[in-house]
Amino acid sequence: MSNPPPGYQRVSPYLLYEDAPRVIDYLKEAFGFEERLSQTGGAGRTHTELLLGEDGLVMLGQAGEGFSSPKTLGAHPPSLVHVYVDGVDALHHRAQEAGAEVTDLELSPKGDRRFTATDPEGQVWVFAERVG
Repeated sequence: MSNPPPGYQRVSPYLLYEDAPRVIDYLKEAFGFEERLSQTGGAGRTHTELLLGEDGLVMLGQAGEGFSSPKTLGAHPPSLVHVYVDGVDALHHRAQEAGAEVTDLELSPKGDRRFTATDPEGQVWVFAERVG
């Protein structure tokens, strides 16, 4: 038995959403994530695994009743999802063409060319490429 199991990282973000199918479609269209797995969990809610490249795993779930997204609450999200990509300029253009809410590209003090995107439920994603 291997821990973590093959195809999984030791640490992976798991995000809950009010409307997970909408966010999954957004992430696939705007940023090129591919759906690896979608199933119904023990609580009757969906569990989905998305990949960006071979090692960029993010898991998403349909939240239960009573859950409110950061956007619904009018709150700034308590976390960011940081993703290193190849070709951040092309991804930025793709996201804009898909109608994603994105910031301008910037250069971070550590040498990352990056931008942020806010998904339909208010979660903030940072897409970066190390250039310096």
